[in-house]
Parts: sequence; C-alpha cells; structure tokens
Amino acid sequence: MKEFCGEIIYTNADGDNVQSDICNHQDGEISDAYRAFLHANLDEWLNKANGNGAFWVGDPAYFHTWEKE
Repeated sequence: MKEFCGEIIYTNADGDNVQSDICNHQDGEISDAYRAFLHANLDEWLNKANGNGAFWVGDPAYFHTWEKE
C-alpha cells in the first residue's frame, strides 16, 4: 500500500485536547499490528470524542482539496 497519513484529535471529557499522528511511513503491506493500532485509535475516538474533533487516514493531499472548496 502507498504511504499514507492520519490523525486522531478530540477534546476529552476533562476538557483536555488529545492528538496523535497515526501515519504509515512505509510502502508495502500493512502489518496486522499496524492495522490493530488503527482500529484501536478509531475505537478510542468513537468511545471518547463524543463526536468532536476528527479521525482520519488517507492521502493528506486528498483532504487538503476539501479545504479549498
């Protein structure tokens, strides 16, 4: 798989900002451990973000095109 990037960001119940870079900086197959890491981060966002912030993975250039619209 092509190298890609991602991020999890939200404000938790205590009002603290949580942010993590979850990028994959290697070409090739995604390991089972990295796949589990991504799923754990998505679960964290679903369980703790209360709908605020964002969870995303993909090509950053693709998401930057949204900002221009």
